[in-house]
Amino acid sequence: MNRTEKAILWITAAVVVLNVVLNAITPKEPNWQPSFTEYRTDPYACGLVRQRLTDLFPQGVTTVREPIYGTAQQRLALDSSAPRVNHLLIERWFSPDELDLQHLLQMVAAGDNAFIASENFNGPLTDTLSFSTGYRYEPLDSLSVEGMKQALLGDTSLLHFTAQPLRNTGEFRFARGGMDNYINTFRKDSTEVLAASGRNDPVLLRMQFGKGWIYLCTTPLAFTNYYLLKDDARGFMEHAFSLLPDRPVLWDEYYKVGRAGSSSPLRYILEQPALRWAYWTAIALLLLTVLVYARHRQRAIPVVEAPRNTSRDFADTMGRLYYFRGDHADLARKLSAQFKDEVRRKLRLQNTEWKERTIEEIAKRTGISEAELQHAVRLMDYYNTAEQVSEEQLLTLNKTLDRLRIRL
Repeated sequence: MNRTEKAILWITAAVVVLNVVLNAITPKEPNWQPSFTEYRTDPYACGLVRQRLTDLFPQGVTTVREPIYGTAQQRLALDSSAPRVNHLLIERWFSPDELDLQHLLQMVAAGDNAFIASENFNGPLTDTLSFSTGYRYEPLDSLSVEGMKQALLGDTSLLHFTAQPLRNTGEFRFARGGMDNYINTFRKDSTEVLAASGRNDPVLLRMQFGKGWIYLCTTPLAFTNYYLLKDDARGFMEHAFSLLPDRPVLWDEYYKVGRAGSSSPLRYILEQPALRWAYWTAIALLLLTVLVYARHRQRAIPVVEAPRNTSRDFADTMGRLYYFRGDHADLARKLSAQFKDEVRRKLRLQNTEWKERTIEEIAKRTGISEAELQHAVRLMDYYNTAEQVSEEQLLTLNKTLDRLRIRL
């Protein structure tokens, strides 16, 4: 490797390192996509909220990464005197199937509480609990008091509690909006409205089911990291969670990120110590091979032409010589001599002259009739003494000898 190549290599490495450092120190644009997961600290995730939940629930918060029916099988198998828990589900879409819904309601009926915050509720849950959700998208009348108030607020959404003892806590402001989902219809005789939006649309309900309570909220964004850090919005989250009794909390992550454990196809290999070491060793050896190969560039392999068939060239040259000379008689004598020598070598004959005894022996060994052999001998004897041989006669001799040659 000469100096120029080394300089190019060092410059390239420096550019790569500089690019990595700049990407690492450059401030990243916040990801405003709602995820509601505890494993991220994005504005609309719940990593910080999950950390601070222990302040409101001193008995502890446990992350659950399995379906509701899996949790229910463990919970329902406990003794009736076992402590009850609060199920906390902060989702963007909550649509449990019939199996999950059945087990959730069984746990609530046994005394657990379920707090579910989701922008959209679908599936058998809405039919079983007899409620539906809507989205307030039509603008308010600008001439009305509410319309003028909304115009002054801009994108800011307002939420307030409507039931005691939280009714006098005032309004909570959410600067980026996104609180337009509300509960449209519900059973008014068995359901209590706990909170509403600035348009007085219900956003938080409570209904009793068996020994427990179910809380339904349509503003999950109010329970995210961004509003935890806002003084004029954080109170809504604190007061809403204060409605739950002081019990252990089961924080759901299954309906956001799936089951526990790696989702990689290599998870079995990575879980086994021996296979994991073998996998990483193979990767290291592969990288080492690439590096070594890059340092020792292979030279160009010269193209070697295949050896020429000189025997064929010689035969072609001799054929052209006889063709231009037109000496068919000499060529006939050589064909005859070559045929007799070939027969002698293949059949291992002792006699070099073709007499009656030799012809009989050839006929016995090859199965060729003596008449055919006698005919061939007569042709060869004739052309051996002929002074002139035409091209047609030479072709006839060659065909006769070829027919005998393939039968030897």
